[in-house]
Amino acid sequence: MPTPTPAPLLSDSLIALGLTARTLFFALNFDFTPPEPDKKSKLQRLKKNQGTIDIDIACVLYDDSCTIQDIVWFKKLRDKAESVCHQGDSLNGKDRGNEAMYLAPLDQEQIRLYLDKIPAHITQIGLLASSYYGQPFGKVAGGEVHLSDDEGNRAFEVNLKQLPRDCNALWVASLRREIDDWYLTLQNLPLTDTDLQKAAQQVAHELARTLPLSQTVMQS
Repeated sequence: MPTPTPAPLLSDSLIALGLTARTLFFALNFDFTPPEPDKKSKLQRLKKNQGTIDIDIACVLYDDSCTIQDIVWFKKLRDKAESVCHQGDSLNGKDRGNEAMYLAPLDQEQIRLYLDKIPAHITQIGLLASSYYGQPFGKVAGGEVHLSDDEGNRAFEVNLKQLPRDCNALWVASLRREIDDWYLTLQNLPLTDTDLQKAAQQVAHELARTLPLSQTVMQS
């Protein structure tokens, strides 16, 4: 079976993409997938993390030299300025009620970005998703990560089932501050490590490689 192809690259200003509100929602929803029966002991399964798939989302805040300034995820729900706020971890959506399950109105995990409150020294934001125990995203029955504004306008959605079969950490997209607006780029780039700090560093390296030449000269 051929490897699914990631969604085509999308890159434009938020205004051009139809996101006119100043609050963004980076969100995750996936179909709860019970662990498959295993003849091994419960202790062995726990040791090998073969239980329920736990997918998490995170926002990494970078300055203009692509240095990590803050990371917002389920273990750190807000940045220092409270401009990026995680709404809390959900393993399978059941703790949010039936309405929070896949294909329902509510997302299992959501991070809100208040664009007007983001400190001036933050010029790039990485939007990441990772499998906490390392299972590939494709193990879920279905699900997606998406970005929208608080008026319901969507910029993109990424189907977890259409990612490469071994993908368990993903640089979903990035936001870059410009004078007149924020610019969004859909990356869909699998990362080599599910450890959030290492994944954030990998994104920092990629961002630094794509800095505009004028900005690189100014920093050197």
